[in-house]
Amino acid sequence: MNTCPVAPAAVPSRSRSGAFQDRLMAGALVATAAGVVVTELRNSGTPPAPPGRIVRVGGRALHVLERPGRAPTVVLESGLGTPATVWSWVLEQLREGTCAVAYDRPGIGWSAAGRSGLDGARYPDHLLEVLRRSGARAPFVLVGHSVGGLLIRIFAQRCPELTAGLVFVDSAHPEQCRRSARQRAGLALFGQSLDRMVTRSVLGLPEQGAVAEDLLLLPAEVRAATKRAMFRFSSLLAARGEFGLSRADWSGRAAVLASVAPCPVAVVSAGVTYGRDPAYGGLQCELGALSSVSWSQVVAGAGHVSLLTDRWHAARVAEAVHWVIDHG
Repeated sequence: MNTCPVAPAAVPSRSRSGAFQDRLMAGALVATAAGVVVTELRNSGTPPAPPGRIVRVGGRALHVLERPGRAPTVVLESGLGTPATVWSWVLEQLREGTCAVAYDRPGIGWSAAGRSGLDGARYPDHLLEVLRRSGARAPFVLVGHSVGGLLIRIFAQRCPELTAGLVFVDSAHPEQCRRSARQRAGLALFGQSLDRMVTRSVLGLPEQGAVAEDLLLLPAEVRAATKRAMFRFSSLLAARGEFGLSRADWSGRAAVLASVAPCPVAVVSAGVTYGRDPAYGGLQCELGALSSVSWSQVVAGAGHVSLLTDRWHAARVAEAVHWVIDHG
């Protein structure tokens, strides 16, 4: 049987304006779908229950870990994008009766995101409100890991009457990018790493690498939850925002602080970081020089994150906190 090809149906011609409207509609649909996806990602991956308490600051929910005790209150300020639970070993090894507070900054860990990043001008008032809501009493011994070291300097500059001492834990230095070629290169790589983490989160891929491995050293009861909280999409976006703020705002404000004397200052440095950067030792010494009452220690074998997540390395941090309390 002979078959004849069927001619395609005639398609009515479209005007240019009609075709343009179709493209606009398609673009709007894609944008709407993308917005839905981003919204779902922001709301996904949240650990089922926070290990600490939720307080309201500025109308938003913030996660706080508290250890009851007497003043001075030890305030633990985390590094870039890291939840409060990274301080678990330090909190466990503080002396009995030591009051301590660790918290998640907006968008990080179990805390709700703010409308914008927490710049240095607002940071001291924000922290004071967190401490007020948690019932913490002044004065405060401020402990800062990594970029947290910049933040505690900003607080000490604004509120010297409330500051009983500072502990820098492998802390950032306000001028590290200008004075250390290795730090400049490392921060650029870290920015790329953050972008990769965000991409992996979007694709639903588990995070891997040195930081994820260091988190496995935490106490078993917080290990999995900390990893989930740190690498969820919204937390990584907040960390990306903090990365920009640390360079554009926090460093400059932190550099204003020239001295905290007579308050004591302790500096705990990671041996691995110390050995890789010739300029690092000098920058760490300058942190100690903020006071004539100072103490420093380089923890052999400790990395930037394992200084908190490894139980034995964290014991050195707790020791530094005790030294500052005893000399305040």
